Amino acid sequence: MLESILHKFRGIVLAFLIVTLSLVFVLQFGGPQAEGCSKNGGALYAAEVYGEKISLNEYRSAFALAGGDQYPPELVKQYKLDEMVLHGLVERSLLAKKARELGFAASPDDVMHKVAEDGLVHMSMSVNAGPYLPPSGPHRYDFKDPKGKFSKDNLKRFIQYRLRRSVEEFANEQSDETLAQNMRELVTSQVSVSKAEVWDAYVREKETVTLKYARFSPVFFQQQLTPSAADLTAFISANQKDVDAEYEKEKHRYTGLEKQVRARHILIKVDEKASDDTKAEAKKRADALLARAKKGEDFASLAKQNSEDTGSAKKGGDLGWNPKGRMVKPFDDAQFALTPGQISDLVQSTFGFHVIKVEGVREGDVAVDVAKRELAEKLYLDRRAQDLAKAAADHALAELKAGKPIEEINAELAGKGKEGEPDPLAPQLRDTQPFGRTDTPIAGPFDGSTLVRAAFEMTESKKLPDAPMKLGDEWVVYRLENRVDAKQADLNEKEEQRIQNGLLSQKRRDVLTEYVRSLLRKAQDEKAVYVDETVLTAGANQENS
Repeated sequence: MLESILHKFRGIVLAFLIVTLSLVFVLQFGGPQAEGCSKNGGALYAAEVYGEKISLNEYRSAFALAGGDQYPPELVKQYKLDEMVLHGLVERSLLAKKARELGFAASPDDVMHKVAEDGLVHMSMSVNAGPYLPPSGPHRYDFKDPKGKFSKDNLKRFIQYRLRRSVEEFANEQSDETLAQNMRELVTSQVSVSKAEVWDAYVREKETVTLKYARFSPVFFQQQLTPSAADLTAFISANQKDVDAEYEKEKHRYTGLEKQVRARHILIKVDEKASDDTKAEAKKRADALLARAKKGEDFASLAKQNSEDTGSAKKGGDLGWNPKGRMVKPFDDAQFALTPGQISDLVQSTFGFHVIKVEGVREGDVAVDVAKRELAEKLYLDRRAQDLAKAAADHALAELKAGKPIEEINAELAGKGKEGEPDPLAPQLRDTQPFGRTDTPIAGPFDGSTLVRAAFEMTESKKLPDAPMKLGDEWVVYRLENRVDAKQADLNEKEEQRIQNGLLSQKRRDVLTEYVRSLLRKAQDEKAVYVDETVLTAGANQENS
């Protein structure tokens, strides 16, 4: 039935359809020369490519064709849909121009016949668009009436009301779209995938490794360090140039300071919504610690052993230098009312009960020798912690090579925190999940690809590395636990076809992307392309005039 309909649209009848639709549009909307509708009329343009202008209305039409008028504004922004549509039109112009140079042709009459025959409407999206946006190429639309026959009225409504274009404009734009698609198909037609590429991809999918590993973080070792005055003096003497250089880089932090306080504290946590009995019990514990501190017990030791602020407890309760307003108000008021060496009465905040000791107060310019000593302490801690982490990693690797049981190694490594709980930063030998060559076996602020490559080079006869691996600031010790290799016999025809299709699609995208970018670079070098980025979003969402 559809075949007989399609024959009717050939020749004179198809031409009559185009003329009829055009006349209707002229009567209702003013025709292609109406203000804002003509491709070459009006003052607003979204882009220009080798002298050919892309009107604002053409851009709006393409935005609607891509479904942009149905996207929430936040998704338009997130997906850069408006930008991808506009740049897609520029790329379409470049591809269509190249297609014409190579002898391709697509007359508006033939294009309209294909739309009527197949219900396929072409659109262009930038090669930089993400996978969540509709791709360039033909998209099927239903222009049939309830009886299943092609309806020129449905096509007319689609062009006029959905796209807000005249039939002539639509036909001309679809002609360019068809030429651009011809070019895309030509560029990607020679792309192929070899058997070797399929096998390599299969290996990457199926091959996995599992490691036993431990991370040695300098942060863990630094919290155990309390350098003495003699330690710092010796360090400065041995590293004077480094200290001086650090001061030159950081001296702006030591001049013109507002008043600052350096304090230590002991915190006994209690929720504001806790019962009176719970609060009373917490206050009782805090009062006992306050009494011990005021009797002269070492405040840093008390904080390290008893404070429930786990971050500062490891540093003896030290909170560093802080200006007024950085801490919660009850705490802030108390610390700024103390003089160096003084210990507060019990202070209650939203976190619980605090005992506070002020170590120092400063304001204005910090003396150069004091500033350098403070910076030297930081350098000392960083370097010493790094050395300790490396030494601990070397020792753990040696024990693994000697065959010492994992449980014994972990018992040696474990750092104990509050009430004997394991310190989460303490090195512990753990298992990774099985991972492939493109996975991340250990999460962290570093590039783990070096570890992945090393892991896949390990064998049953060589399960341990020669030395710990440094990833970022951390040292990592690892051992091969299990390896699963891909087997040629398991690569069946269905799997092979699936992988081949995936690789072929990706290679075609890559080849086309590079080709389009080369056309764009050439046009930019020739100053033959202009894009008005100011039309984005607002231009797409504004109604046609």
